[in-house]
Amino acid sequence: MCDNGTLAATEITVARGAETILEDVTLTVTPGSRIGVVGPNGRGKTTLLRALAGLEQVEAGSVRRSPPGLRIGYLPEERESDSGETVGGYIGRRSGEREDWRIRRALAEAGLDLPLARPVAALSGGQSARVALASILAARFDVYLLDEPTNDLDFPGLALLERFLGSVDASVVVVSHDRAFLDRTVRRIVELEAGTQRVHEYAGGWAEYEEARARARAEHERAYAEWEGERDRFTRLRRDRRAQARAHGKGAGRRGTHALMSKTRAAAKRLERLDEQRVEKPWQPWELQLSLAPARRAGDLVVALERAVVERDSFRLGPLDLHVSSAERISIAGPNGSGKSTLLAALVGRLPLAAGERRVGPSAVVGEIGQLRERFGSDRPLIDAFLDATAMPADDARTLLAKFDLYAEHVVRPGRTLSPGERTRAELAAQSALGVNCLVLDEPTNHLDLPAIEELERALARYEGTLLLVTHDRRFLERVGVTRTFSLS
Repeated sequence: MCDNGTLAATEITVARGAETILEDVTLTVTPGSRIGVVGPNGRGKTTLLRALAGLEQVEAGSVRRSPPGLRIGYLPEERESDSGETVGGYIGRRSGEREDWRIRRALAEAGLDLPLARPVAALSGGQSARVALASILAARFDVYLLDEPTNDLDFPGLALLERFLGSVDASVVVVSHDRAFLDRTVRRIVELEAGTQRVHEYAGGWAEYEEARARARAEHERAYAEWEGERDRFTRLRRDRRAQARAHGKGAGRRGTHALMSKTRAAAKRLERLDEQRVEKPWQPWELQLSLAPARRAGDLVVALERAVVERDSFRLGPLDLHVSSAERISIAGPNGSGKSTLLAALVGRLPLAAGERRVGPSAVVGEIGQLRERFGSDRPLIDAFLDATAMPADDARTLLAKFDLYAEHVVRPGRTLSPGERTRAELAAQSALGVNCLVLDEPTNHLDLPAIEELERALARYEGTLLLVTHDRRFLERVGVTRTFSLS
């Protein structure tokens, strides 16, 4: 490893066409750094990592490696493999490792026993997440640039990644929406602020960042309120004194008129000084105001599986029993590959049972948001697919979608061209329209930015229906108030 390696971006600007993604951003990655990068989707987090890696052209500023031979590894969020790529080839390409024995060792550390010649396309979702983890474990970089490395990892995988990052000598810069992961792995937070080109740095992990950000915002709001109040006071004072001078100038003596004009000039000068000391109005980000209200209360029985066996390809789950009652909040837990998504598919009736029985309460209205957000991922315009899914009048549908931050420019686009976060909001809007009283969520926080995750948490905390949930976001589990955990091994 390089003991004295530093990676520095100095006042960099990155633009795509007429849109400026980053402007005058400075970030220095010193030896041993542990930096978390946060901010809303589209604000430039991935662009910053790519610029640091030398994969994004900067319009202004510079990115410097010291020494020039500093080894930098960028592992992107998207895990697509080349057509026909094998497990060994995929890990080697992402990690820069060419020794098969090292790749096999990384696979074993990640909990996988796979031949290196296995096509990546043949892997399950859980296996793909572990192979991506193995590519991190196999790498030997001086600086790791990791974009959402926790996506789709189960709890053992998260613990393994956290241990690795805690022990590696290299510097780490990570983009993540997993707040518990940030608390465990980073010592500095870099925030790309929404709606502005400002960048803020905070010492500590996520918890310290939240506290410091709240204090900074409160102080900014207080300073702005004082400045605005003072400016309003002197604006009124100048106006009143001008009016007095005009009204009384003719009848007043020279001394009185001169005194009024002096006071008017004093108020004007005070206004000039206040304008020179202007306090910018605090940025008020748009907040996603989700409302998930059941159309009616479900009965005591929502859905139940009894001695159920579910088969998907060569995978077999069960027999198992699960009884879901009204207003329960159940977390489905288990390692990758244990069948959590398969169980959800059986509960909602999307996957038939090979044996056993599925019962649904007469008042249950079950809605599902799948891990891949499939409902609105086709070539059809979003509005057409949404109308089919909800049977709403078109004007009402557009109004509802706008409440979920999906406007005219979004609803006419093919669903597949929307970002995963935009498709998630469309799915939530559909569930709101249908008034579901049992909501089934499979990894709902994947691809959402932190403000949207926090708003989703608030909405689910207020939701009076039944909740069935698969997630590896530990903070999310805490905040939605899970009442029971059903574990698969």
